[in-house]
Amino acid sequence: MSGWIAQVQVKWNKDAPVDKNWEWLKEWNEVKWAGSTMGDWDMTLWVDVKTPEELENFVHNKLRAKNWVWDTKSTWTKEVWAA
Repeated sequence: MSGWIAQVQVKWNKDAPVDKNWEWLKEWNEVKWAGSTMGDWDMTLWVDVKTPEELENFVHNKLRAKNWVWDTKSTWTKEVWAA
């Protein structure tokens, strides 16, 4: 899937570390970018993985292992244009 990157939307529960330093994300080599979002989801992660299996492994064995993760939604994204 060359040129593709996975985007993971995350919904938090009441235990989310919203006031903490997010430097701990550096421990996850897969995460290339993280942002706080508004709307239905609370956070977006851009994850560098090669296969759907690697993405599933990241989401289920790392991300969902956090007690504050309520829900996730994953999609594959490929940049097609940038200004």
